[in-house]
Amino acid sequence: LFDLVIANILAGPLREMAPDLAATVKDGGIVILSGLLQEQAEDIVRIYKAHDIELLQRWDIDVWTALLMEKN
Repeated sequence: LFDLVIANILAGPLREMAPDLAATVKDGGIVILSGLLQEQAEDIVRIYKAHDIELLQRWDIDVWTALLMEKN
């Protein structure tokens, strides 16, 4: 299991990989997701929350979003 996972890819692959990514992060581990558009961020947060990964902080820069999350 990993303490930190960083993924800078599009929202589609982030959606598909949510179960596998969640399974590779240990409890208390940090997940940083970026490469997604602002309008896609809420959907990604919802999907990852279903896998016990909670949003800690969100950064919006122009049309892009980065998410700092933690596995519970």
